[in-house]
Amino acid sequence: MKGQFKLYCKYIHCCGKKVLELGEADTEKMAKEWIQEQIKKKKRPRLPKNDLIRTCPVIHCPAKLQIPRYDYRKTAV
Repeated sequence: MKGQFKLYCKYIHCCGKKVLELGEADTEKMAKEWIQEQIKKKKRPRLPKNDLIRTCPVIHCPAKLQIPRYDYRKTAV
């Protein structure tokens, strides 16, 4: 059975928004627990090498150091 909720994180950057889908959860409770765990770890997901955030030419770009916003959404049935 496929998860009912998509887990993702969002970065805001000078080039726009970046949404990374990170997994699925079967229940809303599991999705909320996942978010709390990610916030507690303070760990950022690994971005692809060609991602705009990693390739930004601005040396002191604040987006390179930001902690992403974690969230979930219900999948379409």
